[in-house]
Amino acid sequence: MQKIILLVLLLLSFVQASKEARLGGFDGFVERMGASARELGRGNTGSADTLAMPGAYWNPALLAFRKNIAYSLHAEKRDLDRAGGSLGIEGKIGSRMGIGAAVLYRGDWDFEVIDEDDKTLGNAAPFFSMMYLGFSYRLTRRDALGISLSMSYDNLGISKYYDDIDVEDGYRSPLTFNIGFVRQLNAKWSFSVVVRNLSFDENLTARWTKTTSGDNSLESTEGVRPKTLQVGLGYRSVLFGRSAALWLEALDYQLSEVFLAFDPDAHYWTARLGAEYEVIPKGMLRVGIDGENFTAGLGYAFDIRIGKKKWPFEVNYALVYESEADLWNPLSFALRGYIP
Repeated sequence: MQKIILLVLLLLSFVQASKEARLGGFDGFVERMGASARELGRGNTGSADTLAMPGAYWNPALLAFRKNIAYSLHAEKRDLDRAGGSLGIEGKIGSRMGIGAAVLYRGDWDFEVIDEDDKTLGNAAPFFSMMYLGFSYRLTRRDALGISLSMSYDNLGISKYYDDIDVEDGYRSPLTFNIGFVRQLNAKWSFSVVVRNLSFDENLTARWTKTTSGDNSLESTEGVRPKTLQVGLGYRSVLFGRSAALWLEALDYQLSEVFLAFDPDAHYWTARLGAEYEVIPKGMLRVGIDGENFTAGLGYAFDIRIGKKKWPFEVNYALVYESEADLWNPLSFALRGYIP
């Protein structure tokens, strides 16, 4: 228990020491919102949990631990007319390999379009999506390596308001990749390392140019997703006869374009902390901290029998409080299960 308390205090110190920085604009914001209400309810933690889904997003190494075809579906409505969700499907290949795909979606329902004269032209519904395709190989019974390929697409939806300018609505990022490792140390402890947002250029930096207009009448903008080191730790136990777990993650976002920056000013550090407890049989209560956001969640597992087969699935709910903006986000739901 003393080790757990020490780790919690260490990660909380990372949160206090973190500084404001640009973490990839809208691209980075979408990825950091995470996927699935189960993981969101416990502080947006999932990289060290072999049951986290979709694995292609959280940590591609998790895919090697799948025993059946698994699926996950997540939808949420946040304040400021923001909506989002995710979809994932994954399964095993042979006895040691796993494969999975995931799509993350974020969008605005009602975004005002204002011209240079501060005149409101109308409303738009910009959206952003990220697609992942992951592969994993189990090195031993307890550990695995994985890689996922990722590509993003966003659409501003504003070209209809500019008849005299050839505005480009859609942008597609170049292909990037993530590398993950997970080790189940024993029945209680698990450990993970994920390096995210690597590109295929010489510095492995995921940065690209977005052409704002087809005729170059508008200035081009830049898309960027910083290289990220994500270290996770999980602890499972039994408390008062019920299952309990603690999840910790530390994240380092490198803001420099060089291959590896040693200057502290070129990094942004943050942490995530989550806990869950089985309050009733198959019913989970979750709480967590994601940077300066506070989360809570509920979950319940069902077993539906159809013929001679059981179809297990879970329904999960998450509540998010964004403390910096003083926003409550009470509508986040997810469904996940396995196909026997």
